[in-house]
Amino acid sequence: MSYRTGLTVMMVSALVALGCGLYAYFTPLTGVTGVWGPLAAAFGALCLLLGAALMIRARARGLRVLLLVLLALGLLLTAIAALLMHQWAMLAALAVCALGWIAALSGPEGTYV
Repeated sequence: MSYRTGLTVMMVSALVALGCGLYAYFTPLTGVTGVWGPLAAAFGALCLLLGAALMIRARARGLRVLLLVLLALGLLLTAIAALLMHQWAMLAALAVCALGWIAALSGPEGTYV
C-alpha cells in the first residue's frame, strides 16, 4: 500500500469511526447514550481525520514525523476509549485506520527533504 493510499484509508476509516461515535451518543439503548465518552471518542476520530488530511499537505520531514507520532497517540487513545465503551464497530474502524497509519510510515515517494 502506498503513502497516499494509506492516508486515504486513514481518513475514510476515521470518518467511519466518527460516525460510530456519534451513533453511540445519540442512539438509545447503546449503553453510553448521552454521556461524554462517545463524544470524546468521536472527537478523537475527528482529530485523526484532520491529522491525516494535514499529512497529505505536509512537505517537511520533521512535520510528517511529528504528525505521525501524534496520529499514533490519538489512534491508541481513541481505540482504548472505544474498547472501554464496547463499541466494536468503532474499534474495527480504528484497526483499519492503524493499517493505514502503518502504510503512511513509508513517506511520500521521491522526496527526501
